[in-house]
Amino acid sequence: MCGSGTGFEEDLLADIIFQRTYQLNDSYKEIKSRAVQNLQNYLEYPGLISFNDIGRSITFSSERVIPTTSTNRPRIMLLFSNPHPHSILQGMFLSPNIKGQESLFWVAMRDAGWILLPGEKYSPTQLADICLNAEYQGPFEFVFYCYYAFPTRYPDDIIRIFGKEYFTRYLAPEANDEFKKTVDEANIVAVVTFNKGIFNLVANDKVDHYIDRLNSGDTIQSQVSSITRYIPVFLSYPTGWFYHSDYRSLRKSSLIAIQEILN
Repeated sequence: MCGSGTGFEEDLLADIIFQRTYQLNDSYKEIKSRAVQNLQNYLEYPGLISFNDIGRSITFSSERVIPTTSTNRPRIMLLFSNPHPHSILQGMFLSPNIKGQESLFWVAMRDAGWILLPGEKYSPTQLADICLNAEYQGPFEFVFYCYYAFPTRYPDDIIRIFGKEYFTRYLAPEANDEFKKTVDEANIVAVVTFNKGIFNLVANDKVDHYIDRLNSGDTIQSQVSSITRYIPVFLSYPTGWFYHSDYRSLRKSSLIAIQEILN
């Protein structure tokens, strides 16, 4: 996926990066055209996306991290919208950006004591190995999961590429079914998401203007809908949010408040 690499790296990526094919049929030509236009900066990424003109299908890479071992800590799903192509390229969620800068997500996890790593700096492959084996200190064990599998720069790009009809008929039901199945099979006890739209898709109670609520110290919580057992779902700040002079403290406080409820 990410070049030659070692056998270990290839096996590791196989546990995180997976491929999926969508059969597009009569919609193929239009969807391919919109996908090429929307993803033009990423089409050279190895294995990210390919088109089958004869079979009228699209094959792409996606990602998820479900620990391969259990540490007997409560298992929390970190629910994201969909993968970013650059993350797929590097082989791990929220990898450093194209300038090599660390995602603010990992800063917030450290500040709140949710994910404490045994060192200071890691390659995406090393971080993937740590997360797959839950070899970090903290109160929880984490599943990293994208609600939609298709990689784009922004979540709204998925509808722009596939069109509302195809999205509503195929992608939305698939996403909902897989989410509920993963919550059940991975023994998830709570869900934490960082995107208002995704929260509103999976929660009984919908929200709006949530940043103001978070900034005032409110904890946004509901229950995962359409699942028989009770599973709380929380909404925290977006992974890259920094639009406040005290953003690190606010992000930390939000996660600590969630932890206090779950404890």
